[in-house]
Amino acid sequence: MSVSPALFTTPPSLFAGAWRAALLLGLALGSQTVQANDRPFQVARTAVMEDDDEVFGLDVWAQRRGGLRGFSVEPEYAFSPATSVQVELTRWVDRRGGDRSGHEAEIEFKHLFNHIARDGWGSGISLGVGREVSADEGGRNSAVLRLPVSVALHPLIGRGSGTYLHLNLGLARTQGERRQFTQALAAEHAFARHATAFVEWTHQGGGQHYAQAGVRHWLKHEKLSFDVAWQQHRGAGVDGADRPARRASGLIVGFGWYDL
Repeated sequence: MSVSPALFTTPPSLFAGAWRAALLLGLALGSQTVQANDRPFQVARTAVMEDDDEVFGLDVWAQRRGGLRGFSVEPEYAFSPATSVQVELTRWVDRRGGDRSGHEAEIEFKHLFNHIARDGWGSGISLGVGREVSADEGGRNSAVLRLPVSVALHPLIGRGSGTYLHLNLGLARTQGERRQFTQALAAEHAFARHATAFVEWTHQGGGQHYAQAGVRHWLKHEKLSFDVAWQQHRGAGVDGADRPARRASGLIVGFGWYDL
């Protein structure tokens, strides 16, 4: 799910080129042998983990952020343990009667360079393109390039499995705005067979910061999950208001179905 509308957008001519590049990348990678997005993060969702071949996943999220309410549907298909494509559809509603209600759509191709289960660490690349439409800014195109790196910490700390550190570095551009570098740092720890604690912090440029902490409960292990987290945003307009800089907090609730 997006943390803020249209993190990275390009002018129409560049956007068309990004779409062509993304489609070519997807076709090229799809011919090879990134898991469904069964990580509970919002920005670091390209965390490097593997999945099975030719499986579907579906995440559904609802969130409150100050005066904004959001609902997202995110289907994903894994061509192989190393390659996947994900679509995100989000609807934002400004409950304060402002003009920040709108829609977002994004398609993201992801590919892993190595397997974390084998090597203890993993790296990859993702390319996403999309579009948002809002009452205050009209329609804007979007694209983002991310380089995720993940490290398994349990071999280092000597405790079972399920402890990972994730880092995402990205380059973002919004139509009519300057390019921005983005960073996301996240961690997760399985403290019980069916429960995982997670935290995430991101900086998206333009003074936008985001943090969340929550718990994922596996209703059916590695098949059906329920997430609940508390989030906080800092930056201009984060809660639907037009004041220069504000904080907005709220709850995120999500369900995920994997290996469908």
